[in-house]
Amino acid sequence: MNTLSARPDPLEDPFNLISFTGGWQPCAVLIALFLFAAGAATSVAQNRAATTPQQAMVEGSAAMKAGNFAAAVADYTEVTRAQPRLAEGYFNLGLALEQAGRLGDALAALEKALQLKPELRGANLFVGIIDYRENRLKEAESSLQRETVIDPRNAKAYMWLGVCRLAENNPQGAIAPLDKAYALDPANVDILYHRGRAYLLMANASFDSMYKLDANSVRVHQVLGEAYAHAYQTQEAINEFEHAIDMAPNQPGLHEELADQYWILGKLDRAAEDYRKELAVDPRAATAMYKLGSLLVLNQSAAEGVDLLRASLREDPSLSDAHYYLGTGLITLHQEHDAIHEFEQAIAADPANGCAMSSWYKLALIYRNANDPQQSQAAMQNFQRIRAQRQERHSSPTIRQRTELPVEDPEKNQLAGGQGNG
Repeated sequence: MNTLSARPDPLEDPFNLISFTGGWQPCAVLIALFLFAAGAATSVAQNRAATTPQQAMVEGSAAMKAGNFAAAVADYTEVTRAQPRLAEGYFNLGLALEQAGRLGDALAALEKALQLKPELRGANLFVGIIDYRENRLKEAESSLQRETVIDPRNAKAYMWLGVCRLAENNPQGAIAPLDKAYALDPANVDILYHRGRAYLLMANASFDSMYKLDANSVRVHQVLGEAYAHAYQTQEAINEFEHAIDMAPNQPGLHEELADQYWILGKLDRAAEDYRKELAVDPRAATAMYKLGSLLVLNQSAAEGVDLLRASLREDPSLSDAHYYLGTGLITLHQEHDAIHEFEQAIAADPANGCAMSSWYKLALIYRNANDPQQSQAAMQNFQRIRAQRQERHSSPTIRQRTELPVEDPEKNQLAGGQGNG
């Protein structure tokens, strides 16, 4: 038995075969076949006889739509009796039987369709799905692999191939097809789930191997610290990072991660101290410059913070949120004209994120203090618009990126979009 906790079902709309076969429409195919077989001089009696399987196909499709799978099986069975060489008839019959819970009969019908037309798109996919559900994983993998060759744009075939490999305890082999499925259909939640699970299993296997090699290594303490940090177990994270630093005080990244946790704990002087230690280890650590600069702008020394933020942007211009904190520091230094430019840079980098929203708010204040009510009102309207949009779709992040400023609880920090207290 496989151990997957969820099985996405591509048969939610089984009669709509366009998703699985690349556009084949049964009625149109049958009509074309009947007209070809009949010829221009077909008699009225012959035409009447030819419409029987055509009507059965139409009624079968309607029965599938209505969820009446037994009726669909009967209709498609009539099609296969009237047209025993029509692969598409057996294909539809196989789908109906699968939905009716008759997996053995469904497999036989689909295999007959493939016997008649080996390149029939979609047939190997459903053969593979049935084999998977009956725990014939190797057979399922072979069929799904064939489907990806026949129809290389079929995201579901790649997804199911990855699912099979996960069930075979082969997450490394699952990553390539799941990455391909994601590239073809990046908004599919089933693909996202299985792809994420494959990467998680690979990460866990890597960490497990690392732990077995040396349970007391620097990297083991670092990864434990990161795990605690992601779970907002701040003191436990601090303990692990400090243990790692005791073992390797010049290991790049460790002091920055420790500083993040002290910031979250509210020990800002200690956070600043560890960011400075990170920069002593790696003078070009752009994210440590950015975080220390932001911390100083918000809490201690705007002038030094502004210098660090400018340095971080020279090292890494992609740290676009630094423009917001740089603008905030420039306001403190009464350099409003330069601050406007920085806020505009922050907005241009990502017009919908939290720093853009807060930039509009700061711009509204600057324009109000400069007696420019028109621009102040426009900026405030943009702030309110983005805030409303973010409140509608707000959800807590599951993974914190290294470039994000540390926050104790993402839910408490909507105004700055999880980017600090500015």
